[in-house]
Amino acid sequence: MYGLSQIRNKQIQVPHLNIFKIGTWVMMGIFASYLMIYLFLGQEILNYFPLLLLFAFATPLFSLWMSKASVKRAYHIRLIGEGGARNEKEQLVVDTIQLLSEKLKLQKLPEIGVYPSYDVNAFATGASKNSALVAVSQGLLQTMDETEIIGVLAHEMSHVVNGDMLTSSILEGFVSAFALIATIPFLFGRSDNDRGERAGSSLMTYYLVRNIANFFGKLVSSAYSRRREYGADRLASKITGAVYMKSALMKLQDISQGRVNLQAEDRRFANFKITNNFSMGGMANLFASHPSLENRIEEVEKLEQQGW
Repeated sequence: MYGLSQIRNKQIQVPHLNIFKIGTWVMMGIFASYLMIYLFLGQEILNYFPLLLLFAFATPLFSLWMSKASVKRAYHIRLIGEGGARNEKEQLVVDTIQLLSEKLKLQKLPEIGVYPSYDVNAFATGASKNSALVAVSQGLLQTMDETEIIGVLAHEMSHVVNGDMLTSSILEGFVSAFALIATIPFLFGRSDNDRGERAGSSLMTYYLVRNIANFFGKLVSSAYSRRREYGADRLASKITGAVYMKSALMKLQDISQGRVNLQAEDRRFANFKITNNFSMGGMANLFASHPSLENRIEEVEKLEQQGW
């Protein structure tokens, strides 16, 4: 079994949040929004462009800001840092997060918590990498061994250091902005003649266009989420070694068909968990927030063959 002792002296290149890349995305999104307003709404609405962007980004950015408080309430998280660990497994979680934070040169240690659930899972959230929360389920601690737990925590810390929560919120904001711009003409469309009939038709068109916009928005955000998961698996393999990540994924695969006693709250914040087995396969995979465990294991095995 591989443990913390094997990675204490491991040298890693600390990844940095690519501000230039994020800035490029933001500028492209703003330009696309501006162009859509001009095409769909007309030049006179451009005066309200900042207000439209503010409205579109308000919800995702507020949710990001409140994410730690929200998950603490939703999952009844018990913080175990600073002497709060009650057993060896919980102390392993604390020691692993502390070691990885040191290696990743985080300015502030993430809050560390455990939540009551039979679901074998973990997640990270928070507005920034220096204001993060990493939590694991009791089911995960009861089911996984030391190697597997370290692999899961390395994956979650990869989300933290990559700033995945922020980039996901930015993407969600632009998806919301595009949907808003596309539907406004139909929401407020009206005519002096046959006003009631035209208003009803416009409202029906609004709902149709909104659903189409939401459909394609979900496709885009889900595709990005799956790409983000591959990236976190890759960075986790670099931080600890591919054997840790592979062991964790293989254990998740072994138990994925037998998940029982899930709580309703387990579906909340699923995008930020180590795995999300709520999709039904087939076309539903296009809307899945996570790639299949089989595909993730295959990618990690490629890294293992390269000597990671």
